[in-house]
Amino acid sequence: MDLRWPFVLLLAVGAAGAAAWLATRRRDYGWQGQLPYLARSFRITELPEYQRALRAHQRLLVAALAVVLIAVTALVVAAARPARTYHPSPPGSDTPYVDIMVCFGPLFVVQFANKNGLVPLLSALRTHVEGFGNQRIGMTSQYYRTIPVTADREWVTDRLDRIIDTVSAANEARAAGDLSAAFGSQEDGLFERRTGPLANPRDTLAMCAMGLPAVGAENGRSRMIVYVGDINGGMVDPSAQPLYSEEYLKKTITNAGIQVNAIAPDLATGPMGFTEKLVRDSGGKVVAYTEVDSLFGEPPQRMQDNLSDELDTAVDTVLADPPPSALDVAREHARAPFQWDVPNLLLQLALIAAVALAALRWGLRL
Repeated sequence: MDLRWPFVLLLAVGAAGAAAWLATRRRDYGWQGQLPYLARSFRITELPEYQRALRAHQRLLVAALAVVLIAVTALVVAAARPARTYHPSPPGSDTPYVDIMVCFGPLFVVQFANKNGLVPLLSALRTHVEGFGNQRIGMTSQYYRTIPVTADREWVTDRLDRIIDTVSAANEARAAGDLSAAFGSQEDGLFERRTGPLANPRDTLAMCAMGLPAVGAENGRSRMIVYVGDINGGMVDPSAQPLYSEEYLKKTITNAGIQVNAIAPDLATGPMGFTEKLVRDSGGKVVAYTEVDSLFGEPPQRMQDNLSDELDTAVDTVLADPPPSALDVAREHARAPFQWDVPNLLLQLALIAAVALAALRWGLRL
């Protein structure tokens, strides 16, 4: 096809030449983002003001690099921290690791069960045993080991039920005036076996201490004695000599780390005896209750109710504050959330580093 408008070709050639000239001009004079060369630029770079600005800029760059490294490291450690998987704890797993020996002193016998509240005390103890988890319990009546220290709650509650039934039957027979039946109901020896005089409280405490794990048999559990009886009465028979001296018993309890507590009738009078001193020195407590002054016959219901309430409170108070054990401390350290489970410190450090980086970036642009 012939070209009908030859002057258009001339215009196109002229436009292309103009575009090439403009492109060359922009490259030579820095129109594409390049500054033209500055003659003797060293005069500017050697100025003190320029050197100060350059040093400040370099310091800001180093500081920015440091905070970037801190932020990245903190975030990486927070993301890759050790983690644990927690499972629901079974019932009773949060209970203290303690071995308990309930220790019945002189005159706390079936014969005086109405007065000393043996049935409500055993009932309160049974209620606590049902809720035991890590605890182990045993029971001693004077010289007789009624229940060895065990974690078998079912067996302990069953035996306590049998003892409660035996003591209740003796109380009913005594209230009916049938003393022979009252004493005959004790023949199975579930709670006590007396073939001689009443034991000295010191010997009873020694029996209880020997029923707990001995020194050297460390299992991480704490040890606790709950003495039930008169803490100031001393010997029942002044002519009877105890088998264990005060020094030996105190040394045994101290070396084994046993905490001694006492549930005592508040009618006990006299100076502070050895048992009470032992309780105070071992870090235990004394909880008093009011005896029902009725040896024969059934005491009034109001007095029985008050006695039951006081003994329930006494058992709650003593068992609610066991001595700490190594296993309890270890469990507290392992309890969720543990040390690294919530990386608050690392995240706070990363946040501070990010804020510092933003401030440095703003300083670099000035």
